[in-house]
Amino acid sequence: MSTFNYPPAADITKTPAHQQSAKHNRILIVEDNQLNSKLLKQLLTAYGYEVWESPEGLQALDLARDEQPDLILMDIRLPGISGLEVTRLLKQDDQTRTIPIIAVTALASPEYEKKGWESGCDAYVLKPIILDNFLRTIESFLKIGA
Repeated sequence: MSTFNYPPAADITKTPAHQQSAKHNRILIVEDNQLNSKLLKQLLTAYGYEVWESPEGLQALDLARDEQPDLILMDIRLPGISGLEVTRLLKQDDQTRTIPIIAVTALASPEYEKKGWESGCDAYVLKPIILDNFLRTIESFLKIGA
């Protein structure tokens, strides 16, 4: 007599838990520094996220409306229009207001952090990022939306 407890056949065909939430793994990176953007994309792709990139704010507005990502990583210093202004516009738009936005920036002053909150950022992460904290922050917002 076997001592192995095999799962019922119906359980074998179920989608694994990490794949069930795949629809909540879509992230838009808004970052004008190509190296930072590339590193973030490689990191997030390695962790199973689907990633779009935008080096400028106005393009990010269009991408957010068209693609409806589950999360946006927003640099504050962008060419043409600041990440804070892009965040403000996204939070005022009915199509994008519920998308969580995490400011990812080297601007470490309390003044900029306050401006980030006032513009509608849902979290504020400083560069250089601390990997574990960064990934936990991202995952906490994706779980909320799940």
